[in-house]
Amino acid sequence: MPHVRIDGVSKIYDSAKGPVDALRDVSLSVARGSFVSVVGPSGCGKSTLLRCLAGLEEASAGGIWVEGKKIVEPPFNMGMVFQRDALLDWRTVLENVLLPADFRRRPRKDFEAKAGALLDLFGLIGFHDRYPRELSGGMRMRVAICRALLDDPPLLLMDEPFAALDAFTRDELNIELQKLLASSGATTFFITHNISEAILLADTVVVMDRRPGKVAKVLPIELPRPRPLSARETPEFAAYGRIIRETFESLGILRSH
Repeated sequence: MPHVRIDGVSKIYDSAKGPVDALRDVSLSVARGSFVSVVGPSGCGKSTLLRCLAGLEEASAGGIWVEGKKIVEPPFNMGMVFQRDALLDWRTVLENVLLPADFRRRPRKDFEAKAGALLDLFGLIGFHDRYPRELSGGMRMRVAICRALLDDPPLLLMDEPFAALDAFTRDELNIELQKLLASSGATTFFITHNISEAILLADTVVVMDRRPGKVAKVLPIELPRPRPLSARETPEFAAYGRIIRETFESLGILRSH
C-alpha cells in the first residue's frame, strides 16, 4: 500500500468573478520514505495541492489517503514547513522547536533532548537560548525545519521553504536536509520553482502544468545518494534538467529560444 495516494483531486474556488479552477484531476501514488519534489509555474496549484494534502483545504472532487486513511482534517502526525518560518518572536529557539509538544499538551521534558539534538545537527549549537530576531534568515529556517521534525512525523510537507534565501544558504540547506531526512525516513513533499533543487533533492519530480494545475510528468530521479552539490555538474543530472525544461516547453510555459 502506498504511504500517500492522491486520486482524481480537483479544487475549485469561488470568487467574485466566478469559479476559479485551481487543480484538475491530480493523481499520484507515493511510497513510504520517498522524497517528492513538485515543480511548476506560479499559480499552477502546487501550494493548493499541498494544502489539500495537509487537510487545510477540502478537495472539490477526488480524495487523498495517507496510510490508507482519507484526509478530512490535518493529520496528527504531520510536519509542515512554510516559505515564511512562522517562528514566535517571544519564544527562544529551543522553545520554538518545542512548540508542537506544547500544542499537543505533551510533557516538554520528553522532547527537550530531541529538540537540542536537532538544533545541533542543523548547525545551531550555542543558539538554543537566542531569540528569532537574533538569527539570520537561513538560521530561522533551520529552526522551522527542526520544529517540524520534533515528533518524528512520517509525513513532511514543505512549501518553498528556501525560496527567500540567498543561493549559498540555499545550497547549505539542501545538503543538510538530505542528511536529516536520510535518518528520519519521512515521506516528503517539497514545493519549489527551482528545477535544479527539485532534481538534487528528489526521488521523484512531479512536473505541473499551468492552471488548472495538472500533472504533466512524473519523473523518477535515479541518481545515487548522498548527492553532493557537485552532482549538478554531471551529465546525468543535466539530462534530467533537460527533460523537465522540454516538458515545460511542450506546455508553452518555457520558450526554447
